[in-house]
Amino acid sequence: MRVHARFRLHQVTRGTGYYKAPGEEEAKQIESAYVRLGAVQGEPFGSATPNGSIEMFIVNPGASELFLHAPIGQEFDVFLSPVEPA
Repeated sequence: MRVHARFRLHQVTRGTGYYKAPGEEEAKQIESAYVRLGAVQGEPFGSATPNGSIEMFIVNPGASELFLHAPIGQEFDVFLSPVEPA
C-alpha cells in the first residue's frame, strides 16, 4: 500500500550546511537548500486532493541540486509507503 501526492515548489533558500560524504572522515561545509512545497489541488486526485506542505533542509549535495536548479512552481510526485522496522 502507498499514498501518492503531488507537491509544487514554493520556496528555495540557499544556505550553509555540513555534509560528511561516505568514506570521508570529516564533514565539509557545503551549499545546502531549504525548500518548501505545497500540495497541488485538483487532478489527478479530484475530490481526494491532499492538503498540506513539506518543508526540508537538505544538505546532501545531489538532493539539494535538484531543488537549487528547479523553477518555482515545478511539481514533484511524492509516494509514501510503510517501512518495516529495522
